[in-house]
Amino acid sequence: MSNNNSRTNSPQSPAPVPSTASFNVSVIVKIPPFWLADPELWFAQVDAQFTTKGITALRTKFDHVIASLSPEFASEVCDLILKPPTTTPYDALKAQLIKRTTASEQKRLQQLFNTEELGDRTPSQLLHRMNQLLGDKAATADRSFLRELFLQHLPLNVCMVLAAATKESDDLETIAALADKIGEVATPAVTSVEIPQLSSEVE
Repeated sequence: MSNNNSRTNSPQSPAPVPSTASFNVSVIVKIPPFWLADPELWFAQVDAQFTTKGITALRTKFDHVIASLSPEFASEVCDLILKPPTTTPYDALKAQLIKRTTASEQKRLQQLFNTEELGDRTPSQLLHRMNQLLGDKAATADRSFLRELFLQHLPLNVCMVLAAATKESDDLETIAALADKIGEVATPAVTSVEIPQLSSEVE
């Protein structure tokens, strides 16, 4: 009798917890909008997303990127979308999307000379962008030329201080860092320096 009572009063065993393997868990990848200004940097961000989410399958990577592209950029690789490569589809997509959307050297130089402005950026950020637009020419371009080109985009009051505080031999990174500090305390005066237009050829 006591044995029956002990069985009756004993706590019930908890229900077995379903294995997580029985659920179809989808991995959420937050791919940023495609950045036309720097496709290679965009893919570096995308690859970081895949790494943190543990995604290694090339076809899965391919599908995530295709799903994230707006029609404007999807049309650039429509041949790969309609007929995905059977081998290394993601690598092929990555190479072709970078190739087909990266601005030509001529267009980058036109942007550098005609449309690039300081705007809300710091001088150091502007210098970084200028080097991006110059591409391979940034390492071989005449530094005096780049200095004058850089100064064209800075406010006059900043340039006046730089003229007194820097030497011709100072590298551009040092000058840009000083311009950052000047810009933090200087009162805005003239938006740009009136310097005769330089030739658009970079030797």
